[in-house]
Formats: sequence, C-alpha cells, structure tokens
Amino acid sequence: MKSLMAAFLTITCLLSTVNFGGGIVTDRPNGGIRQGLAMYCQPRDSIDVVMLGSSHVNYGINTYKMWEEYGISAYDYSSAEQAIWISYYYLREICKYQKPKVVVLDFFAPCAFLDSYADKYYYLNDALCGIRYSLNKVEMVETAVDGDENMKKKYLSSYYGADSEGDLATLKEGWSKDYSSFKGYTPSFKMAAVNTPSPNTTDIKAPSEKSQKYLRKIIDYTYKNGIELYITIVPYNLNVGQQEGVTQEEDLRYNWLENYLEEIKNEGIDNVYFDYTFKHIGDLGIDYEGGTHFADGSSHLNYYGATQFAKYLAQDLRSRYGEEKLPDHRGDEYYSSWDAGVEELKAEVAGEGWEWR
Repeated sequence: MKSLMAAFLTITCLLSTVNFGGGIVTDRPNGGIRQGLAMYCQPRDSIDVVMLGSSHVNYGINTYKMWEEYGISAYDYSSAEQAIWISYYYLREICKYQKPKVVVLDFFAPCAFLDSYADKYYYLNDALCGIRYSLNKVEMVETAVDGDENMKKKYLSSYYGADSEGDLATLKEGWSKDYSSFKGYTPSFKMAAVNTPSPNTTDIKAPSEKSQKYLRKIIDYTYKNGIELYITIVPYNLNVGQQEGVTQEEDLRYNWLENYLEEIKNEGIDNVYFDYTFKHIGDLGIDYEGGTHFADGSSHLNYYGATQFAKYLAQDLRSRYGEEKLPDHRGDEYYSSWDAGVEELKAEVAGEGWEWR
C-alpha cells in the first residue's frame, strides 16, 4: 500500500504546478540542495565516510583536506538546521548508492532546536529539494511536518521546488549538472572572534522525545548494517541563543547524550563513539578568541577553522578505525573526483586572497 501511495504521489507531483513562498535555487550550497543533488553524482560505493548534520558540517568539515592529507573519501551530506530525523532519512538515502564505513553525526541540531523552535520548518525546502522522489522521501516529509496535512501537500510537491517557470528551468538544469567533484563542503571567507566555550559538564537535560527516537533509529540502522557511528560536535560558540526568550542549554543535552550512550553500550551495541569535543577543546587546535578560525560570532567555522578541524577529525578517524576500514585512496583513478575537488577549492581560496592550508 505504501509503495502504491508513493508512486501515486510521484506522478501527481510531476504533473502539478508547484507552490512555494519563495524561489529555490538549486546551486545554493549552504542550505543543502546542492549537497542533495551532488550525492547522486558521486561514483558508486566510493564514499567511506558520510557526514550528517546542520550547516556546522557544511561550513565546518573540509572534506577536501581529509582527502588531500589522508586519502579519506568523505562527503558532507548536510542541510541547514538539519533535524536528526532528516539525518536519519538522509542516511537511508545515501546507503542506496554508497556503502559508508563510518557515519559522522554532528549532534548540534538536536541540542539547539527543540520541538517548540519557532522556525523549525524554515529550511525544509532546502533539505528536500535535492532528494529524489521515493518512498524514503515521502516518509521523510511525513515525519518532518508532524502530521500537518497542509504542509504535507506543500512539501510533497517539492520534486522541482519552484514557483515560476524560471525557477523550474533552473531546477531542471540543476538536476542535469555534474556535481561529482563537489563533496558537500562550502568554505566561508570571513573572520570573527568568539568566546572560548565553558560548558557545564554536570547537569543534564534531554533532547526532545522525537530527537531521542531518531537518534535510536540511526544507532540501530548503523549497527544492523555494520557501520561505525562517530558522534561529534563541530566547534562553535556554545549556548548562543537561537530564539528570543529561549535559554540555550546545549551542553546539558550533550551530557545527556554521553550518559545515554553508556546505556547503549551496556546493551551490547558497540559501534557508537562520542567525541565530546567541548571537554577537550584544546586538543582540536581551534582558535576561538584570536579570530582566525570562525566566520561569525555564533556558529560557523571559516575556511581555516574547517581545515584545522578536518585535520583533527581525519587523524582521529584513521587512528580509531584503521586504514583497513578507511583506506588511503589517493592515486586511484576511480577517486579522481576528489582530486578535481581539491583543485577547484584551491582556485577558490586563491581567488579570495586566502592562504591554502
């Protein structure tokens, strides 16, 4: 029945006029659309590490540096303010085309954006428009809109995601582009100083029940499929308010995660590791107060910061999982799109007048 419903919805959406409150540009790399489109362009079974999470992943993990220095074939499969249920369906989607050995899950969004978050649907267009129609996408929309029938109709019509003939043409062109050299990372060339985090590592508050449910789904999915799950926190300015009148307590939810994963381990689930980066921020080599590694005062690493964190992450992944699981693919023609991506990023860095790192 579900398959018949998905087929019906696909045909309906292809034939319908799409209605969105603002044009969507497929080539926008910082919201998730290009990340979605480019995933389908990657060589089959070439991605060993997939990164899931919000714009912290998009801006904060330089996949090209992981390739250049370690030969790790990684992909940032992120979207703006990516809820953990979106991460779950993204994971299912990429596993149709790839066989990742490691999933890196950034846990910022479940800690910062609770069920009452006023703008929780703001970036859904970006999260959905780059994803092909399938039963997985239908289920993702149903989960994301919390059963709201009007929103379901709106977002299930996001096959093209345009509200004008011009936008429709742009999106069709986007689907036909070759994005194989794009590995999900978007550099930012701005600088800002931020305060060094001082987390509360004692008190505990849980994320929403929905976030807990989909965290467990990700854990179960990776465990069942023999995938290592590496949960992390990409460096950012901790507990900066995301919504007026709401006190951010992300550190208390990271504490909950740490305790919860101990319980998971006691169940015999041994594929999950949590790098609580705020507990050893000095090991990452990230400059907070000097202003060289952050792009803005709230959240995002700039090119230098993303490169530094990528070096740390790649080294830890290689050390933790070994070269047998995460081999060095440099020199293998099948992975030449990563070499092409490095050269494109070098040109972009030089064009901005920044130093290649």
